[in-house]
Amino acid sequence: MTGLAGALLATVLAAGGTSLVPVSGGNALTLPAQRHIVRIETGSGRPPTWLVAIQHGGRDGKGLVLYRSEDALRSVRRVADVQSDPTHTDRAELLAVGRDVALVYSYEGPSLAPSRRHDVYFQWWRYQSGSDTWVPQPAVRVLDTPDDSTGFSRALLARDSHGRLWVQAFRLEPDGSSTAVVTASTDGGATFVRQPNLGQVKRRGGGRLLSVGTKLVFFYAMHDGFEPTRLRVRNDSDPLDTWSPVRDAFSDGIYHGAALSAVEDGKGGIDLVYKDETERLYYRHFDGTSFGPRLLVEGASDWAMQAATTRIGDTLYVFYNRMRVLNEHYELRVRVLRDGVLGSAVTLDGDTTFKGYLNAVDVLPAESTEVPCLYGNAPDAASWGTVSRVALSVTPQPPPDGGSDGGTPDGGSGSDGGTPGTDGGTGTDGGTPGTDGGTGTDGGTPGTDGGTDTDGGTPPPDGGTSGSFTLEPVHTNTTHEVLAVDGAGTVYALALDGGRSNLVASTDGGRTFTARGQNGGNLWVVAAMKNGTLLAVASRSGVYQLQRSTDGGRTWGNAVSLGSYRAYGPRSFAELGSTFFFLEYQTFTSANAPTRLWASTDGGATWTVRSTLTAHRHGYSLFTEPTTGALWATLGSSKSQSAVLRSTDGGRNWTSIFGGYAANGVAGGVQADGSLLLGQSTLYEPEHPKLLRLFPSGRVDALLELPGPAYSLLPVPGGGWAMGTGWASAGDIHAPGDVYARLFTSGDGVTWREALRYERLSSTAFALADVWGVLPSGDLVVRMDNVRGFGTSGRGFQVLRVKR
Repeated sequence: MTGLAGALLATVLAAGGTSLVPVSGGNALTLPAQRHIVRIETGSGRPPTWLVAIQHGGRDGKGLVLYRSEDALRSVRRVADVQSDPTHTDRAELLAVGRDVALVYSYEGPSLAPSRRHDVYFQWWRYQSGSDTWVPQPAVRVLDTPDDSTGFSRALLARDSHGRLWVQAFRLEPDGSSTAVVTASTDGGATFVRQPNLGQVKRRGGGRLLSVGTKLVFFYAMHDGFEPTRLRVRNDSDPLDTWSPVRDAFSDGIYHGAALSAVEDGKGGIDLVYKDETERLYYRHFDGTSFGPRLLVEGASDWAMQAATTRIGDTLYVFYNRMRVLNEHYELRVRVLRDGVLGSAVTLDGDTTFKGYLNAVDVLPAESTEVPCLYGNAPDAASWGTVSRVALSVTPQPPPDGGSDGGTPDGGSGSDGGTPGTDGGTGTDGGTPGTDGGTGTDGGTPGTDGGTDTDGGTPPPDGGTSGSFTLEPVHTNTTHEVLAVDGAGTVYALALDGGRSNLVASTDGGRTFTARGQNGGNLWVVAAMKNGTLLAVASRSGVYQLQRSTDGGRTWGNAVSLGSYRAYGPRSFAELGSTFFFLEYQTFTSANAPTRLWASTDGGATWTVRSTLTAHRHGYSLFTEPTTGALWATLGSSKSQSAVLRSTDGGRNWTSIFGGYAANGVAGGVQADGSLLLGQSTLYEPEHPKLLRLFPSGRVDALLELPGPAYSLLPVPGGGWAMGTGWASAGDIHAPGDVYARLFTSGDGVTWREALRYERLSSTAFALADVWGVLPSGDLVVRMDNVRGFGTSGRGFQVLRVKR
């Protein structure tokens, strides 16, 4: 594991827990292995919603209830009952799918006896954007207990990379053994089909089922048995009934088979904290193939001790309850695992109470400022209590500039539970992506095999289509985030281990950097204009502003407040003659938002609004046509919001050239004949991303089918183009097993070849290899985000030589 920048400071947010809801006892949040909490971005400027399923166990006559919170679980309010009968103590596992929630519920209790009531149910909770709430669809019985000789419990839920839903549960057999049963749905949860059993243990079983990259991983153990933990894995591309043979995951068992907390690590692996049969807590890492050695988390043993984990970037937060006086006094602690080293334990709640089972959200975004954890709190192990909250304050990692959502279709609540957008959810109007773009596929789809060189770039295995030049890495930087490259070859950047206000610059092609200026606020996007002026969008106290520097970033001034608006990237800026342009981008609503085109005729000293576009959600990019004076703009992101516009009067009036979901594009360039090369950034089929050629007449030609969304396209000195495509963590356009961002080259804009590819680092973030600028030598500067082999969160840059 690598360290998370800015996460070194962690402090206690609250000394002692905050009570939320009354429950039957301190162990109300069992089953430890289940995911009781999910966090969902609903958009429209709302704060994230946290949903938590709590079994009250008959307290106040309540059973299994779904609650919501908009203040990170400081307080909760009821959404609706999941299962209202408190005499059957079902527990739920939740899974966020876009803005919808899929869940399974099944029996769980301190003892298990056969019962025909012990069935397993699956249910969708659909988000309603108009009323901002979740509404349950009828529950589907996944596993039916035929009589009182058996029964199911401990149901788990996973969704694989193909969108199929998997439910695993343990069936109690008449002889007291347990069978690991699994079932799958290929129709979005409408029906489930039993698959071959995954294993059997001599006593009551427990385990974890997780979707990790393009694999499903299932490991399991049993109550009171000093036997190894077992493991089975399947590739999502294999037939449904195909799993690897049963093998040992590691030599020690897991207490009750279920005393564990596991999260995917964002790199195709799993971070696991579990209690072994000696009742001590350990950590292990699964690398996609096998589990590594164990690391002791807590050496004091106790029957009630459990763990809950949350990951932010590469840092794992491990919460657990440590016994001081048996059944009466427990401390709620946390340890932070970073770079393979566990930090010292911090006590979050030391009050003299019994603190039972814990639960936390799996993964939080890098900009999070605290990590909350819920736990059962009671006077002693036999008394009624409450579900309570503690939290750890952390210093957030700055978010990447502008986002990279590439557009989201109007569709939402389809049978697969909604297609997640990259900006926090999907609509529910049932629309589909537009298909009114070009449909040619004559470029073919590049292969997805091949490894990674030590230089960070890998030549494609077959050489691709013939091209006029190749790219050769000559310098790799893993310590800086590139912001801009000016005409003199100065590379402006931020150090990955520094703040966003500490601008640095390099005049030797990115080899060395020196401090340049620190008064520009938090710099998110910087663009270098032809005369050397730097334009930037920066934030101060959460408010964005447009500003300029005329001395190479040493000082900044002429600020114009943008409020909540920001810049998407360097292509948010353009210049035509003596006029500078800036197109706004926003992330505070998924609805149409007034998008302003700003213009400056005095080198960025003053700005005026040239036009306001009201039928769109985002302003992406501007492209200029110097010979005719035309200005092109791309906007998104749904089918009704997306468009490519053209103006012949300096952005005062616009003509729509291309519309529909297919018009989503952030990378482009105008050719000598006035046509626009546009790389689609679409993420959802049937609009597979392509390189298009748009003409002012409205004609659209498809030149090349792309393996992923295009995010950069720049002309190359000496003629030709270089284009970068990314790997998207959302959508369904990637080929099975494809985990690469790529660079393509072309000598004429028509014939293209794949030049280099870069493996993504985390499966939950975008991977980008974007052509960011050109040095006077003709070398290209390529910015990396979430790319394996680079710095914090896979960031850095590479200098590539153009070889003809």
